[in-house]
Amino acid sequence: MDIRSLDVTRLVACLLATAVLSAACLLTVAGPGSAAPPTEDPATAAGFAAHWLAAQVTAAGDVPDSHGNPSVGNTLQTALGLSAAGRDQATFDRIVAWLAAHVDEVTGTGADADPGSLGFLMMVVAVAHDDATDFGGVDLVTRLGGTLGAFESGLYGSYSGVGDPTYSGVYEQSLAILGLAAVGAPQSPAALDWLAGQQCGGTDEFNGAWMSYRAPSTPCTAFDSTTFTGIDTNSTSLADEALVAAGRTPTYDALAWLARTENADGSFGYFVGNDGDPDSTALVIQAIAAGGQSPTSGVWVKGKANPMTALLSFQLGCDAPASDQGAFTFPGSGGAPNPLATEQGAWGAAGAAFPLGPVTWSAAAVPCQAPASTTTTTSASTTPTTAAPAAAVATEPAFTG
Repeated sequence: MDIRSLDVTRLVACLLATAVLSAACLLTVAGPGSAAPPTEDPATAAGFAAHWLAAQVTAAGDVPDSHGNPSVGNTLQTALGLSAAGRDQATFDRIVAWLAAHVDEVTGTGADADPGSLGFLMMVVAVAHDDATDFGGVDLVTRLGGTLGAFESGLYGSYSGVGDPTYSGVYEQSLAILGLAAVGAPQSPAALDWLAGQQCGGTDEFNGAWMSYRAPSTPCTAFDSTTFTGIDTNSTSLADEALVAAGRTPTYDALAWLARTENADGSFGYFVGNDGDPDSTALVIQAIAAGGQSPTSGVWVKGKANPMTALLSFQLGCDAPASDQGAFTFPGSGGAPNPLATEQGAWGAAGAAFPLGPVTWSAAAVPCQAPASTTTTTSASTTPTTAAPAAAVATEPAFTG
């Protein structure tokens, strides 16, 4: 599964979830509708998500798809989930080794190289302190540059075999720009102009938003349930984040548009009016962080709710099977763990915008771990006492990766 597949999968999942929820719980504004999440602390939640993600990584270092084959998208996003949470460097390093041994498989080659995969990979390489100009024997920066203008002036990627960038153009362009920012490589002015030019102006309905793609000189549109196109929160969040990372001020205020689309429970859906989902809410949280704001204060607070509380409501807690605890579920999935939601849920819970800065690593966080008790005796004349319960998350001495 490449990044384009993940983007379309995200879109279809959000649409299907909306259809399911609208039939069953149109008036419900809770998260997945299950028991309480395992924690109310975002950093701890990110660690729990990382624990679940690490368990999905094979001994070889990849994350398999439902058929047992390596999933490029999930492998890359899992690496960034572990990085955002700062958990389990050993597993992260195993992923990096697998990526280095499969660069062509991960990114594609020539003009057909995938800009989204390259962007994700460069962000991973930056966390690993590897050389993006010689990773697995490949100059990732040059490979990305070789795709510029292959489909359209200023746009990375040829989109060969997928028709056009309708469902992923802005998303992949943003990832490419974030990847270059992560490794400190020069940005293409044409690529930045392309992304900035995709932003919508006009009335409040559109002002500040992005569509997944719009052809040159075509207007922005609202969501169309027939074509599955129109302004959306995911493209808007990542595009705004990318321009900020590249030092480019967007023409219009994307955060103001996102604030106008927030649901009453603090969540965000893919399209305006959708029930909230963890993926979209997490991406918006990253954009909020990139803009220097807090998702738990100011305009983002809705009564007792905010985007962070909404995100954490999708995390599976202690009533779930042990193997599912810490994962994020997706609306309409019956409480099943969802890899994409958990990967992006970890990013959002960590509250860190891309590209990530230096990562301080610590041990894996185990959700719903029973408190440990110890018995100590201070002298022969005293009664043995039980120490205070240990923290639910044990940590090793931190070190910077």
